[in-house]
Amino acid sequence: DTVWPEFAYGQNAVYPGGHHGNAILSKHRITRWENEDISANPAEQRGMLHCEIAIPNWDQPLHCICIHLGLFARWRKKQLMAVRDRIDAMVPKEAPLIIAGDFNDWRQKAGNFLHDKKLREVFEHVNGSPARSYPSVLPLLRLDRIYTRGFHVQHAEVHTGKADGAAVSDHAALSAILSLDSL
Repeated sequence: DTVWPEFAYGQNAVYPGGHHGNAILSKHRITRWENEDISANPAEQRGMLHCEIAIPNWDQPLHCICIHLGLFARWRKKQLMAVRDRIDAMVPKEAPLIIAGDFNDWRQKAGNFLHDKKLREVFEHVNGSPARSYPSVLPLLRLDRIYTRGFHVQHAEVHTGKADGAAVSDHAALSAILSLDSL
């Protein structure tokens, strides 16, 4: 809270050593947020954090969804259906949208569930395939994604090594520079 003026944290699991969840950080005002439990099995506590962010001079808010999907394909399928339902219920068809997080999607199937929502994965758009993001020290697997709707992708990057956060997470951080398209 000392670095980012606006943030939302959706706590998904609490255990003796701490807790984990999803977070969205913003330099612009978060006007609304909700964390939805999308756990498909009691063994894995998973959530979907949805924020609406007021961007100056934009006609409508930016919708951002941060997710962490399950380890098994049948769980991910159920969770991706919950994401689709959330988009249908809460995000206007013309609204700009970013969905990012740990999809645990080594088979690269998540895009099949999101294609009809006019979402595209930024690394597939720029490089032809999702980014290698796991493990952070030497990324081999393509587990993490950034999907967007209503944006032009100017640049996408995988941040690896200790200077880029390997000490904080076992996943490499992904970033993208986006510019707003007209939807």
